[in-house]
Amino acid sequence: MNFNAMLSCVKQMERIPIPLKVPALSREDIHRLLSKRMRYEGLDQLFGHFTHVYMKYLAQAMDQYTWFRYVESEAKNHIFKKMATDKLYRLLKKQKHPNICAGNEHGMVISDVAVGLTHRGVNYKAVNEDGFGIFCHPDFLRLVVCDGVGDCLVGEVASYVILDLFDKHPDRSSYEVFQVACRKLRKLEQALCEIIPEFECFPNEVSQAAATALTITGNECEVSQVGDVLLFWARGDQMEMFSPLGKWMDLEQLTDLFADNNYLASRHIISNAIGKNYDPDWKPWSFEMKPGDVLVLASDGIETLHPQEVHRMIQTHADPRELVDALFKEIIQANMKWQTPSAPIYTKPDNATVVVYQHK
Repeated sequence: MNFNAMLSCVKQMERIPIPLKVPALSREDIHRLLSKRMRYEGLDQLFGHFTHVYMKYLAQAMDQYTWFRYVESEAKNHIFKKMATDKLYRLLKKQKHPNICAGNEHGMVISDVAVGLTHRGVNYKAVNEDGFGIFCHPDFLRLVVCDGVGDCLVGEVASYVILDLFDKHPDRSSYEVFQVACRKLRKLEQALCEIIPEFECFPNEVSQAAATALTITGNECEVSQVGDVLLFWARGDQMEMFSPLGKWMDLEQLTDLFADNNYLASRHIISNAIGKNYDPDWKPWSFEMKPGDVLVLASDGIETLHPQEVHRMIQTHADPRELVDALFKEIIQANMKWQTPSAPIYTKPDNATVVVYQHK
């Protein structure tokens, strides 16, 4: 990556809405599936991200009282999280960045060197806890994807905090930024509990996130991975994935892994994340790239696609923008099939974030 390419990256950085239409249920769509006594206002805010098939399944599986309790619980959860995020973002003085998409945002960032996209997806959550950033500097390029931990109160906040710190501290290593993010998240949790003491009752962390940062300097790529944000590296007919176990796995190994139902059932459980319980005992990995190499950095939402499908799409789409569009479209299509008899177990939905880089 040369100096002129970096300058071009900065000049050409553009953030746009997602150009692909993502299915969403309207108020009327949901009401048509429910009896009159099961219809409430605002259901599209809670369940608009569900598919027609899944929403119909819910409507038929519950009686009137069970449905009322379910809606009540989801609404309380939605209000609770919204209250927390509003307070936290005020404390953070949250701003929009042209090179970052995070904090329950849906969008795409396009530059001359990399392209990224993030969305809540379908059939998973009404909130997008993922985020990504493309950071162009004179001597290096940094690509970062974060995935807020779902069991936390507001995982999306951690994704935003991490990416915002990468933007503010280009001189620091990824390891150092992760450490700073942990301290900031702990302070935010304390500040939130001072404003609203009842938040102390929440048994889990307020916010934490998995993250993988790539630092590309010349032909060298340094990988800093905490949690299960995944990296695919393709060269010619070969593709490998840097797994959360800290090792490279080729396509044959990945195919065997996706045939293991025990792995698939537990793949979203992670042993480390950036937050209060962060374990700093890890080291970055580095590898040498060649011109034409393709890197796909993605949240684990990409695992709704079989690795062979990811490999096929990398080979089929030479342009990074086209590859991002194609991968996202396939992820959404896979999520749409969830809860249907023919759907494989790995199609269980998640938020979807994909960043693509082609080395020159």
